[in-house]
Amino acid sequence: MSHSHAEPNHVTGPRTYAGVLLALIVLTIITVYASYLDFGAFNTVVALIIATTKGSLVALFFMHLRHDKFNAVVFLGGLLFLAVFLIWTLFDIATRTPILPSNLKTPVMEFPGAPLNKPVRPSTGQPAGQPAP
Repeated sequence: MSHSHAEPNHVTGPRTYAGVLLALIVLTIITVYASYLDFGAFNTVVALIIATTKGSLVALFFMHLRHDKFNAVVFLGGLLFLAVFLIWTLFDIATRTPILPSNLKTPVMEFPGAPLNKPVRPSTGQPAGQPAP
């Protein structure tokens, strides 16, 4: 009995897996190195780009999504919605008023022996308005 449809034979060779492994190792080293750098407001964006690249490599090669078109579309749709939600969240965070000590009603730091809810001098921990010891 013959079948009318052909089964695709998708065999990924060991060199491809070794290349993906090497790319994941390099991206992990880049992740660690990037954690020591200050990108300012883009710290989260850089971390997410690196993590998305690593996750995509794993999904494409180790989960074989590059051979399964339907599940690849579902995966990419999920990434698209994640990106949309994260972009709106980052826009929200970027437009908020920064929390500065001058914006707070209570002291930023509590010191032992300092009265609660009264401004304190950060250098001495003494209540404001009293002479320093």
